[in-house]
Amino acid sequence: MRERQELFFPLDNSAIFMAAIAGRRGPFIYQFYVELRHPVVLPALEMAVERLFPRFPYLFVRLRRGVFWQYLEPLDKPPPVERLPPAPGLSMGSISRKGLLRIYVRGRRIACEFHHAITDGTGAITFLKALVVEYCRQLGIGRELDPQILAGIPQPEEAVDPAEYEDSYNRYFRPGPPVPETLPPAFVIPGWRMRFGYRETIGTIPLEPLLSYCRGKKVSITEFLVAVHIATLQDLYTALPAKKQRKSKKIISVQVPVNLRKIYPSRTLRNFFLFVAPYIDLRLGFWSFEEILKRVHHQMQLGLEEKELVRQIKRNVGGERNPFNRLVVLPIKLLVLKLINALIGVGSYSGSLSNIGSIEVPPPFDAEIERFSFLTSRAHKTGANIGVCSFKETLYIIIGSTVGEVEFERLFFRRLASCSLPVTVLMERYGGNE
Repeated sequence: MRERQELFFPLDNSAIFMAAIAGRRGPFIYQFYVELRHPVVLPALEMAVERLFPRFPYLFVRLRRGVFWQYLEPLDKPPPVERLPPAPGLSMGSISRKGLLRIYVRGRRIACEFHHAITDGTGAITFLKALVVEYCRQLGIGRELDPQILAGIPQPEEAVDPAEYEDSYNRYFRPGPPVPETLPPAFVIPGWRMRFGYRETIGTIPLEPLLSYCRGKKVSITEFLVAVHIATLQDLYTALPAKKQRKSKKIISVQVPVNLRKIYPSRTLRNFFLFVAPYIDLRLGFWSFEEILKRVHHQMQLGLEEKELVRQIKRNVGGERNPFNRLVVLPIKLLVLKLINALIGVGSYSGSLSNIGSIEVPPPFDAEIERFSFLTSRAHKTGANIGVCSFKETLYIIIGSTVGEVEFERLFFRRLASCSLPVTVLMERYGGNE
């Protein structure tokens, strides 16, 4: 095993905030998993984890507290491969003592849970692909493969590239731009929340008819799904009694993570994302789906402009760089960050939709995989968030929900079907107690 070089890793800019405000109602823990075509061979998976352990020192870490900042401390040994609970929980317990990356197995499934303090979706899926490839090689699959075919998938024999754990937010910080405006409080899914439970609903759509539909509308898949998300929330609002409508918030806003690596050159496998938040204002009346789709398309295009994104970087990184803030002790920092989140945080959003995009694994490894899936972190406030990914010819839409009723999921997939798309709901899983 390669000797561990780093004594600690400072938190990146996003991690500082998420580690500070994480709690039971919003743990910032999400899960990627792969369903294989054959049952998982545990010794081969354990060997794959052991071989990859020194390759990802910035992921195999625990959260520690210093005088002024929290930091990430590398683990001394790989975490054990644990049995995956029968239903999603997405709660790691005491993250200060245990690692922020957990690896689970059950049947044909390999699942990895990540705390957002260590990485975003890009880093997470990069690790999972590396794990699946190494697991297959432990079984004798693809051992003689040309290394060029595995380009982009980290291998155990490679040296760790410092660019992989760079804080790219600081690299692209500029002090001049004004900070972005804040949105008012947003409408959220009505109804009671499960205190500990978490429901997973998976729907699938063949990619070809979906792409054909989106091309006809001149929008991206993400823009289309965000519009469906907003329209579904509007359906829930209009179904409320008049008295509850009057008391409800009038902004419907969906938070859409943006992979900044597509805009700013970066090889980091830590957090490097920001958000675009398309919205409608219900005070303007009822919005047709075509109106919502057009608005989402243009808001996404504007939000993805570099001049808009750099404003968010300025807001987020500026406070961290302030000399006075650097001298404030950690307990006060954590309190201030929690207050900021309460004032301008998740309350400005009705939900989130995160599209990881196409997940590609080279042959012969792809033949061993049935599908990938992505379950977002549980969020008590918004109630339901959506993860999206595609593998081969199929798009997977995964709704994670703490809402007691399933009306949001029912309306969401019904609206997709109303667009003449062949939608199949694979399954629902329930986790925890109410």
